[in-house]
Amino acid sequence: MKILVSGGGTGGHIYPALAVATQLRDTYQAEILYLGSDDGLETQLVPAAGFRFEAIKAGKLQRFVSWRTATGLARVPVGMAQALQIVRQFRPQVAFTSGGYVAVPAGLAASANGVPLVMHQQDVPPNLSNKLIGPLATRVSVAFADSLHYFPAQKTSLLGNPIRQEILDIQRTSVAQARTALGFAPDLPLLLITGGSQGARHLNQVVAHALPELLPFCQVLQISGTKLYEETRHLAEETMVGLSAELSQRYRLVPYMSDEMPLALQAAELVICRAGAATLSELAVLHKPSILVPLPPAIGRSPQEANAAMFERAQAAIVIPNDELKPELLVERVRTITTSPASLLTMSEKVGTFALPEATRQIAEAVIRTAKLGAGLVPGVSEGGKN
Repeated sequence: MKILVSGGGTGGHIYPALAVATQLRDTYQAEILYLGSDDGLETQLVPAAGFRFEAIKAGKLQRFVSWRTATGLARVPVGMAQALQIVRQFRPQVAFTSGGYVAVPAGLAASANGVPLVMHQQDVPPNLSNKLIGPLATRVSVAFADSLHYFPAQKTSLLGNPIRQEILDIQRTSVAQARTALGFAPDLPLLLITGGSQGARHLNQVVAHALPELLPFCQVLQISGTKLYEETRHLAEETMVGLSAELSQRYRLVPYMSDEMPLALQAAELVICRAGAATLSELAVLHKPSILVPLPPAIGRSPQEANAAMFERAQAAIVIPNDELKPELLVERVRTITTSPASLLTMSEKVGTFALPEATRQIAEAVIRTAKLGAGLVPGVSEGGKN
């Protein structure tokens, strides 16, 4: 079976797509073609995962007024033409998209060629790309129950977000073992900070300024994002000038983590991060307490705000709006959580209620079932509802 897979721009869209692609390849021996953008992180991650990769010029609508908005729109017709040609040549039996601006030409090209489309909705509210291709989807899978009302019930299922196998496997490693493997002390709380694959400047700056107050009672692993690494390193070095060597050694800054990311999540006592859906789903599976700093809105409302609000209502996380994040507030929240076993236990239990560890397998099954329905191989079975 030939299957077109698409999703890109950031790791939050790529890793779930790769998880489903791997399941389809390994379980169903499917031939996978991954369609991505020529300027996204998928250009590196997809070939490294061993999949055939085709790049197109996908246009991105910026979340703020910028000349790049016009540039991105100009790429849309070019990318659409490229996607149509690729789909016609590959002739897949089904397509799967996990979001990101590249999913639009992929989904439109699949629909134009009569290819059934399974669309996955990661965040609670659909973003622009899924709003555009949602009506064309044969089937929609959603990650959270709060998303169900955005799509027609007859073709929508709550299946969860695809989880990398490495995340599921890391649960067999103890927290102490994970810390030791990363070079940290096993018996001291580890704070993990990440702004996602692109990094987050304000988050980086606040953490760097908070280091003198954080390091006396915890260890800190900060993922800055590649482009923000040098400025974050300089700032962190400046703020730690007066600290002892012992305290300074409790801090580690890295530009990016890929293979070690599951280990870092497992090692953490508390995670400070954005509120992307893929990240939240991994926190849920690993039962990790978190402080969420959702990506602020620019045009309209940020989907991450809705994701974070959902976790906060369930007492699964603490939310600090980006504009309110200050070093003093961060230190106070971290100290309160990490010094309270009861708070850590409550957050761990509550976040675990969002875990759907079988999501990757169930979404892959939905993709295969949709392909067979499209080919008339499963007569008399409805496309919608549950598997």
